[in-house]
Amino acid sequence: MALSFSKIQEEAPALLSLAKLSRIEISKQELDGQKAKVALVLDYSGSMGNEYRSGRMQRLAEKVLAVSTGLDDDGDIDFFVFDSSAAHLGEIALTNYQGSIDRLTSGRRMGTTNYAAAFTTVRNHYGFPGPVPVASAPSKGLFGGLKKTLAPTVAPAATGPAEVPVFAIFLTDGAPDSKPAAVKALTEVSTAPIFWKFLSIGREDMAFLQKLDDLTDRFIDNADYKHIGDVEGISDKDLFKALLDEYPTYLKDARAKGLIV
Repeated sequence: MALSFSKIQEEAPALLSLAKLSRIEISKQELDGQKAKVALVLDYSGSMGNEYRSGRMQRLAEKVLAVSTGLDDDGDIDFFVFDSSAAHLGEIALTNYQGSIDRLTSGRRMGTTNYAAAFTTVRNHYGFPGPVPVASAPSKGLFGGLKKTLAPTVAPAATGPAEVPVFAIFLTDGAPDSKPAAVKALTEVSTAPIFWKFLSIGREDMAFLQKLDDLTDRFIDNADYKHIGDVEGISDKDLFKALLDEYPTYLKDARAKGLIV
């Protein structure tokens, strides 16, 4: 159940116009009534310093919070960062969002870019179990050679479907410390009811994030990648469209595979 506009007006009037704009895109994507727990997962590596000092990450958080009011009945978002490790730093709510990024990151030192830690930290924070490995031998090709299998290499642990999926918005400006570790971790967390929206900033598209988007051995396609360049340069309307693109398809597939009710 989405948060009412009257509640937003009461608690965070400065976000009302953003919330209304995001609700238009939510309706276009036929997501009205669809619950989700929204997580913001931000790169906290050294190269991101100016993005934080300039306030751009704060303003991004406010736009994500606006989207969350249309997907979560309390509107709060969970805030994670990843650098050389990853951590959940707290919640950002309508009642405390102003200055929240500086407040929650205070005292944390910037590091490298550990995608794998981010993926597993988010999964573990919500209490989703790890995957069960699947042993799958490649089949024979036409001329007797081995043919690459596209079957998933992991399956969910024996638990019931989740009532509410997690919608994780992951932003970075660079490639990870370890690409193999990132591939392995995203594959493993594909058995959890988490959809990853990868966003990159900077001049160039990130080929590695597109590779993660296209991985074939996951239990489910659990990610979508968008290059947005500059979080201040993209319009709010286009940002909301980019955030929600492919999420309805994920929800349909996740229900079919028994990850969510």
